Amino acid sequence: MTRESCEPAAQPELTETQVAAWLLEHPDIFVRNPWLLEHLTVPHQCGGAASLIERQVALLRQTNRDLCRQIENLLHVARANDALLANMHRLTLALLEARHFDEAVSLVEEALRERFRIEWVALRFFPDCGLPPASTFCLPEEVVESFRQLFASGEAYVGTPQKRHRTLLFPGETSIRSWALAPVGHHRLTGVLALGSSDETRFWPGLGKVFLQRLGEVIGARLESLLEPSVSWR
Repeated sequence: MTRESCEPAAQPELTETQVAAWLLEHPDIFVRNPWLLEHLTVPHQCGGAASLIERQVALLRQTNRDLCRQIENLLHVARANDALLANMHRLTLALLEARHFDEAVSLVEEALRERFRIEWVALRFFPDCGLPPASTFCLPEEVVESFRQLFASGEAYVGTPQKRHRTLLFPGETSIRSWALAPVGHHRLTGVLALGSSDETRFWPGLGKVFLQRLGEVIGARLESLLEPSVSWR
């Protein structure tokens, strides 16, 4: 058997006459497959102008395409929100399992880097939150007021990093192009959660802040419960 005989024979292309003949033999094809009509162009002759029916059909097709795109966008957002909630749930469980303050901080920073794909993460607290003044987690007293003013509205800050705060939270890091600063605390403001990215579009002013605020509340609630004399400090 030759190689040529093993290859399938090329199928001849159908002519318009053959297609028309087949349609005549199957006049109910569009009844059984109405979706085909959405992809056909059938002009409705009405003198030299397009008919009202033809115009309506064109508008309906465009509306259908727009709705399909909207549904795809909604599905994309829904999947992203599901993933976000799943990661938030895992982070909450990890916080509940932490026995010491420094362990909880490390778990938060690690989870945000690995699960949320955030390049730079820092958790820092105000001196009056209950930590020893010499703790590496504490912010200097002289900068606390600037952070309190930043969170005066109760919302997270999202946008371009200020050089003063960036140097304080991420010493030596000059590649951060956008970041989010979320207030940390449950009963009161006790610190700041900083998330940085080299992508200037990752954290932009129009980004929703609800998740960041709830994340700060959850972290703050758990860490407040771990602020005890017996806690293990760095």
